[in-house]
Amino acid sequence: MATPSSFALTIMSGARATAYGLRKYLLECEVVFVAALLLIALGQYPDTVGILPESTLVVSGDALAINNLEKTFEGIGYTLDRVRTDAADVPRIIISAVPQGLTEMRVIDRRKRLFFRSVLPLILTANEEIAADRQRLLKIIDVLGPDGAGEKDVSTEDVAWIDELAEKYHIDLTEENISLIELADVLKLRVAPIPTSLALAQAVEESAWGTSRFARQGNALFGQWVWNEFEGIVPKQQRGGQEYAVRAFETPLDSVMSYARNLNTHWAYTKFREERALMLSNEQVLDGWKLAETLTRYSERGPAYVKSLHAIMRVNGLRPLDNAQLATPETMKALARN
Repeated sequence: MATPSSFALTIMSGARATAYGLRKYLLECEVVFVAALLLIALGQYPDTVGILPESTLVVSGDALAINNLEKTFEGIGYTLDRVRTDAADVPRIIISAVPQGLTEMRVIDRRKRLFFRSVLPLILTANEEIAADRQRLLKIIDVLGPDGAGEKDVSTEDVAWIDELAEKYHIDLTEENISLIELADVLKLRVAPIPTSLALAQAVEESAWGTSRFARQGNALFGQWVWNEFEGIVPKQQRGGQEYAVRAFETPLDSVMSYARNLNTHWAYTKFREERALMLSNEQVLDGWKLAETLTRYSERGPAYVKSLHAIMRVNGLRPLDNAQLATPETMKALARN
C-alpha cells in the first residue's frame, strides 16, 4: 500500500472567469481518494494554466515519480484499454509537469502507457474549454441569423465576449470593417476542438514520448518554435542556420492549449480547419487520421511527417480515442467519497 510520502494529490475547484484572459485560481483541500490508497496532502499548482473545471485532481511533486503516478492510475482503474473498449470516461487528472523518470523506463510499452495516460486528460481538458466557447459562439450565431439581422438582439456582454475571443484567436479587428456575423463565422472555423488521436500522435512525435530535453526542461510537448530565446530552450543544433528556440511552458497543460491555439489560428493550418469544419457540419466525430493529412506544413518533413503520425496512430490504436470523454465532476466526487 502507498504511503503519504510516496505521492501527493490535490483536488481543486476552478471558477470560470468572465474575462477571457484571466487565469484560474485553485482551492486546495484535503481529500480521501480510491479507498485507502489516496492519501491526504496539500500541494500548489501553478496558476498559469487555462481554466479548469471543478473536481480535477492535480498531480505534483513526488506524485509525478513514475512509480507513484502508475499507482495513482491503477488505483482508479484508469487504463487505455478500458477507455477504448468499455467507453470508460477519462479521469480528470492533470499533471503539473512532464512525469519524472520517463527516460529511465526501459520497458517501452510501460513508458507508452504512462505517457498516453498522462497526456490524454490534458488534451480533453483543453478541448472541453474550447467546446464551451464554441457552444456559446454557436448560440450567438443562432441569434444573429444567417444574414446578421438579429444583431440588435445580441447582448453587449456577448458582443464584448466575441471581441475578446477574436483577440485570442488572432483576428485583427482594426484591419477592416467586419460585421458581427462575419466575425462570428470566421471564429466558427477557428473555435473548435482538436481530434484526440491527432494530438496524442503529435505529442509523441514532437516530444519523443516525453523524453526530449524540451519536454523535460520546458514541458514542451509539441515542438513549437519561438524567435525569442528567453521564451524557450535553444536547440544545441539549429536547423537551416535559423536562430530559434523551442517554446517552454509552466505546465504541460499550457503546452497543449498553446498547441491547440496554434492549429486554430496559424495560416499554415487553414486546410486543417476547413476539413474539420466539414466534419462538424456533418455532425461527424472528428477524424484525427484524416485531419493529419492536412498538416504537411507542421514539419519540414512534409508528407513523411504525416506518415509518421499515421504510424503512431495505427501501432498504438489511437483512433478509438477520438471518442474519449472526461469523467463528469460528479463522477470524480463519487470516486473521492468511495
